[in-house]
Amino acid sequence: MTEDRIFLFFFVVLVFGVPALVVWASYSSYKALEGFDVSTLWTHQERIDKLAVIILGTWWVHTSSMILWTLLKIITTTDYVTYMGWAIPIIAKMFAPKNGGTPSL
Repeated sequence: MTEDRIFLFFFVVLVFGVPALVVWASYSSYKALEGFDVSTLWTHQERIDKLAVIILGTWWVHTSSMILWTLLKIITTTDYVTYMGWAIPIIAKMFAPKNGGTPSL
């Protein structure tokens, strides 16, 4: 029973905590996070884009589900294929160079 609660706690942190941390880091003035800005994923012309937020939220829930299914060993190859069909463009956008420069990881 305790293992289930620990697993559930970390899964909730993954689903809700990581996105909150990403948003905070994108808008933070903290010097260590200077190069971390993925806010272009959910903004358009300096305004929050509702459709982008919905797509990113859905993608993150799907990502978390994929992790859960993998840990529970109930995932199939088809699940990975459908996930990568829409995860690759989002991940590519995250690492795309700004203003035509070279990508920095």
